[in-house]
Amino acid sequence: MGEIKNYKAFEAFLIGPISFLGGGIFEFLVWTANIWFFISVICCYKKYFSLSLILGLIALVPAMSFFFWKEVLVSENGRMGKIYSLETGYFLWVVSIIFLVVGSFYLSIKTKFPSSQTLS
Repeated sequence: MGEIKNYKAFEAFLIGPISFLGGGIFEFLVWTANIWFFISVICCYKKYFSLSLILGLIALVPAMSFFFWKEVLVSENGRMGKIYSLETGYFLWVVSIIFLVVGSFYLSIKTKFPSSQTLS
């Protein structure tokens, strides 16, 4: 109470999946961006580029929506904590999702319309 707590990334990553148990429905929805991102990476690896693109876009929406949050649920009793700043980790997370979406888009276009090079 009354102090600023800096959470390490792995703490937030481990607590995220169970945030809905404490009433953090919106926090849980933002955390699901990790799940969608992970599945999108697997789809891209398996060469399902269109599916990877869709899942990447699904991950991008909640990830970017967090940028506009001013407070986050910090306890089960409904107490909210102020978000003072978003650090490098957040922006790297969003940029990695953007790169996945752009890469999946490029690869899905490339596989649908292969370049026809003729040798003379």
